[in-house]
Amino acid sequence: MEINHENFSISIVAHESWKKRGKSSNFFELVYILEGEGEQYVNGSTHPYIAEDIFLLPSVSCNGYVIQKPTRFLFIRFTSNYFSGNPSSAVNYSDWFNRLNFIIGNYDQAEGELISNAADKAHVKSLLNLIVAEHYSDNSCSVFLVQNLLVSILVIISRNIEKQLFHGQSFQEKRFVNMLHFIHYNLLDQEKVSLEGVASRFHISATYFSEYFKRNAKENFRDYVLRSKLKIAEARATLTSSSFKEIANELGFTDSSHLNKMMKKYYQVGMREIRNKTTLV
Repeated sequence: MEINHENFSISIVAHESWKKRGKSSNFFELVYILEGEGEQYVNGSTHPYIAEDIFLLPSVSCNGYVIQKPTRFLFIRFTSNYFSGNPSSAVNYSDWFNRLNFIIGNYDQAEGELISNAADKAHVKSLLNLIVAEHYSDNSCSVFLVQNLLVSILVIISRNIEKQLFHGQSFQEKRFVNMLHFIHYNLLDQEKVSLEGVASRFHISATYFSEYFKRNAKENFRDYVLRSKLKIAEARATLTSSSFKEIANELGFTDSSHLNKMMKKYYQVGMREIRNKTTLV
């Protein structure tokens, strides 16, 4: 059974053996194991799975399953429309599109579980089980409810990835940590992540801000923002089918040539080479 919407699709399927699907998402697919046991393979590596495991798969990864016990899957596929959203909606989906880019740019599939915090994992399971219930519901409000449930799930996923991102780093000032949160979640908003915008948001004078940021980050503000954008551009090139023009526009570069030039300047490798599986170091 599958439900397709303009901006996401949900399917619940049962398999005794795996058959390759011809489906993909613009960004990623969230997978919840409702019951069963086996192994998942992603880009050449394998991971065991059991009931209630949660996976996050990029749109262009090579993935599948070796099913050892009959398995029932919940698949949630996202498209960019979900995150650009309706301007009249009660939820500002452009904020969640920013958050999605943060997830894509910073989630390392090789580093343990998607959600490491036990309480957060329990919350996400509850939200996913509610999505399952709504999936089988005839209620006219189900689509709106599912959209909001997905927003909540993304918030929990992103804060767990954030913990991984800053793991081992020690910052003396809580205000500076909050500043980094703000920058990472607003990278697509040129006004908010300008020097003046961040300084104003955290009530620091623009003249003092550069010194303050460099003292805490050990890197100047503009380089930090640019490197953060390039990290997302790398992930988008590797993990999605988005065009270089789309990536450049969304991240605030003049055009794809400007993005490519910056990538080569900082990492000595171009976007096309990255898409061909070259990894930044």
